Amino acid sequence: MRIGMLLMGGSFPPDLRVHKEAQVLLVAGHEISLLATDKDGGVAREDVDGIDVHRYPARTGPLRSKLTAVGTLVAWRNAYWEQQIGAYVERIGADVIHVHDLPAVKSAVAVGRRRGIPVVFDMHENYSDAVKHWKRSSAAETFQTPKRYAEYEMWALDNADAIVVTIEEMRDRVAARGVDPRKLTVFSNVDDWDGSLMWSGSTEPYVVVYAGGFGEHRGIDTLIRAFAIARREIPGARLLLMGAGKGEEDLHSLAADLGLSAGDVEFTGWVSLGEMRERLAASSVGVVPHHRTVHTDSTIPHKLFQYMAMGLP
Repeated sequence: MRIGMLLMGGSFPPDLRVHKEAQVLLVAGHEISLLATDKDGGVAREDVDGIDVHRYPARTGPLRSKLTAVGTLVAWRNAYWEQQIGAYVERIGADVIHVHDLPAVKSAVAVGRRRGIPVVFDMHENYSDAVKHWKRSSAAETFQTPKRYAEYEMWALDNADAIVVTIEEMRDRVAARGVDPRKLTVFSNVDDWDGSLMWSGSTEPYVVVYAGGFGEHRGIDTLIRAFAIARREIPGARLLLMGAGKGEEDLHSLAADLGLSAGDVEFTGWVSLGEMRERLAASSVGVVPHHRTVHTDSTIPHKLFQYMAMGLP
């Protein structure tokens, strides 16, 4: 079967969930293509670990960008995305459309219905609660309210032919909304790990590590405050923060205000998967400091499995 995955508005690589799912489907004998946004001047088409990756331009011109943005804000439809999806589906001869995340579902379904192709909705997040904790533009906060996201999610659940979720709690939440359980599949964010690189057991120096995206809901500010206290008991301890995201400048300022130097707290930005694993293996303890919310109660982070896979406490 030729599966046409969609990562509209997202770049690939390095999306871990998309990569893991694609590899599982490839092993099962399917052909996998992926349409993603070209945000960094990548090639229009290339093979990435067996995935036939197609990229479309992120920008469409000022006027067109504004018009498509208005459509997305008000009707959850993106004309530019639909144009790209339609051309891509025809180009690869897709038998199934597999759309990652809620924002692009309505456009994917529109194309799928026109072409008679079933649509799989891969539900990465509980958007109706997640948006309460994410920093967004004023226009998004005005038009795309949590209530409207909840309504849109219900529409997507009703209109998708199949639904993939990250964890049993999300499956139960979706089923409780009246969705036929037979439409639901759980594919968790487990780590595909061969055990070739394991935790070194290092505690000297004592390195506390976090790997993943930044953002207020992830609790990295709490981690930095806690680390400042922990250093009083563990002289020479270091905090390693691998990742990036909104609010990073505030985290730098917080560390400085707490008297932590660049030698105490290291911000690496995004690093390769290989480098991340090497640095995890050389650390002392991994942390998942996410705030507890309805959103985080119905998802599970990759980093938890990445730490466990190599035996990192």
